[in-house]
Amino acid sequence: MKQLKNKSNKTSNSKSWLWPIKILILAIFLSFSFSLLSELTLSNASIFISIVVILIFVCISIFFDMLGLACASANIEDFNAMASRKVKGSKQAIAFVKNADKVSSICADVIGDVCGILAGAAGTSILAKISLTGEFKLVLIASVISAVIAGLTIFGKASLKKFSLKYANSITLKFAKFINLFTHKD
Repeated sequence: MKQLKNKSNKTSNSKSWLWPIKILILAIFLSFSFSLLSELTLSNASIFISIVVILIFVCISIFFDMLGLACASANIEDFNAMASRKVKGSKQAIAFVKNADKVSSICADVIGDVCGILAGAAGTSILAKISLTGEFKLVLIASVISAVIAGLTIFGKASLKKFSLKYANSITLKFAKFINLFTHKD
C-alpha cells in the first residue's frame, strides 16, 4: 500500500511541474512575439503612436488581471444552476472556475504581466526619440516614463480589484460567452 502511495505522489509531483513549464513556454513565446511586433512597429513610430501603444498594453494588462481575478473568485454553484437552465456560456464558465488557477495564471500572470513589461519596453522607444544632451536628463526622463507606466498599470489594476470581486460571476460569464463564440461549447 505504501509503494502505491509513493508512486502516486511521484506521478503527482511530476505533473505539478508540467503546468508551470507550459506557462513558461507560453510566456516566452508571447513575450517574444509581442516584443518583436512592438519593436518593428515602434522603431519608426512617432511619440504619439508610442504613447498609444503603451496605453493599449497597459489597458490589456489591467483587463486580463481583472479577468483572472474574476474567474478565481467566481461562485461555481451559480454557474451550475445556470447550466441546468442551459444558459449560454455557463458550462465554459464552470470550466474557468474549476481551472481558476490556470485561467488566472494565463490572464493575470502571462498576458497581464507580459503586456505590463512590454509597456515599459515601449517607453524606451519614446526615450530614444527624445534627443537631449546630458546623461542625467536622459536618466531622469527614463525614470519618469517608467514611473508613469508603472503608476498607470497599478492604478488601473487596483481600481478594478473591487469591481472584479463584486461582479466576478458576471465578468466570468461574459468572458465565457465570448470564448464560447470561438469554441462552440454549450
